[in-house]
Amino acid sequence: MTDYFDRIHEGLPIDDVEIIDMHAHLGPYFNMHIPSMDADGMIIMMDQLGIDKTVLSATPGLCGDMVLGNNMTIDAIRSHRGRMYGACIVNGNYPELSLDELERCFTEEPDMVIVKTHPILAKCKMDDYRMQGICKWVADRKLMLLVHTWLDQDPYGSQDQLTRMAKDYPDISWIMGHSGGPYGTTHGIELAADLPNVMFDITMSMCPARQIEFLVDTVGADRVLFGTDNPFIDPKPQMGRIFLADISNEDRMKIVSWNARRYVDFG
Repeated sequence: MTDYFDRIHEGLPIDDVEIIDMHAHLGPYFNMHIPSMDADGMIIMMDQLGIDKTVLSATPGLCGDMVLGNNMTIDAIRSHRGRMYGACIVNGNYPELSLDELERCFTEEPDMVIVKTHPILAKCKMDDYRMQGICKWVADRKLMLLVHTWLDQDPYGSQDQLTRMAKDYPDISWIMGHSGGPYGTTHGIELAADLPNVMFDITMSMCPARQIEFLVDTVGADRVLFGTDNPFIDPKPQMGRIFLADISNEDRMKIVSWNARRYVDFG
């Protein structure tokens, strides 16, 4: 039983530690209904749970119009300064526009802090040659790049593709989104065991039992990041998973905030 058992089961916010959500979204999605999908609704949910800061990318930008998505992200940041931070969306199908967006977003908005790509929604493999200029831009600035990865069979964003890119671009801190998917975590860890520039986020809609403990025992808590997919999916189960996990409180603090602060300046 953890120190947070009673508070989690009573639905009380975890307000005695800093919590940074490194994987969240904003806005509608074509394939399902998302309640409270705007920035104000997300802030209400964050307050209910005790999440202090959220790094988000707007879902419409991942599905097609990355300029629109990045503009939505910037608006959310400016409406909730100090609570919301941005992941600039790039798309390998549009390499020149992606570079323009990187320059624009990181120049105009100081709280744009990482980069995000979603290969399967973009229908562009993460190791496509058109991603090279984008990756060089990110590597030159030693930023984090969050990539949606999903199972071994994903032709666009598998763990194998991400780890190949991590070897080619060691100055990028790669976030393996969803830790490779519900049945892909073990393979992802095997591939990235000797790649210290690969981090694993716990964002998951289908949650394997004791996955948090497994990640801490294998790659170590220093390489695990907290994420929820809020409001794409309900963030409450993610809070329960991490605050009820059978790990030390020091490892828990690394996952929910300390690791994020090693890579991102949140002020």
